[in-house]
Amino acid sequence: MSKRTKPDPDLARWCAALAAPAAEDEVPLGWHTLRQIAANLGKAESTISTQLSRAVREGRAETQSFRITTGKVVRPVPHYRLK
Repeated sequence: MSKRTKPDPDLARWCAALAAPAAEDEVPLGWHTLRQIAANLGKAESTISTQLSRAVREGRAETQSFRITTGKVVRPVPHYRLK
């Protein structure tokens, strides 16, 4: 015996929602990624990472994640700015 199922009325909405591309955030002026800061200063990312961690801990800088395209996907990436 085969079991008959009714079509799911929400299936089309789910398909449309999951097929839509992920939205990027608009990054406000003054916010930069670790990679951007390291490139601008001409220093290694590991060095800048240590310095940024210290600056955030001491309250001289702040961090916030924004969704941006990295490679082919949209992901949350930490951005930094000076206070």
